[in-house]
Amino acid sequence: MNRGIFALAFALSVLPLTALAADSNAAPPTDQQRQAMHQTLERFAQQEEQLHQQMRSQILASLSPVHRRAVAAEIGNLAVSENPDPDATAKRIDAILGGGERQRIIEAHQAFANQSRQLHDQLKQQMESMMPAGGPPHEHPPMDASMRERMNDAGWIVLHALPPHDDMHGPMDHIWH
Repeated sequence: MNRGIFALAFALSVLPLTALAADSNAAPPTDQQRQAMHQTLERFAQQEEQLHQQMRSQILASLSPVHRRAVAAEIGNLAVSENPDPDATAKRIDAILGGGERQRIIEAHQAFANQSRQLHDQLKQQMESMMPAGGPPHEHPPMDASMRERMNDAGWIVLHALPPHDDMHGPMDHIWH
């Protein structure tokens, strides 16, 4: 899965917490609070990775063997292209999929997104409870229309859910919903 998208979503969920700590009226977190927050983030990252692996397995199970090979070829071609075009690749993948496959993929992603959103809400509550008092509340900005559209595009979902993770980017570089 494209870890950049995960990283962006995670950063958006945690930035309010760093803003709380950076507020000039709020006391900085203690070493004990920082350690507790770090442990919470690690647990969150593990749970998020489990949700992603579950979604990936569901997507793979929804593909016929022929379609699985065709999707793999498209992803491979994108990986070695001199001028990669992920949007065009997502469209070609979508064209490969049958109607039932598309529906199962979208359902798997919606279940992942709902579970991930719940996990993010829990993380936010836990992190806010660990922060020193005096910080401002934060609301998440709404998702833009193009991102909402992609979340219902089976080709785009497959393209971003199936490639292997690059573990060099760290455990929190994988949040997507």
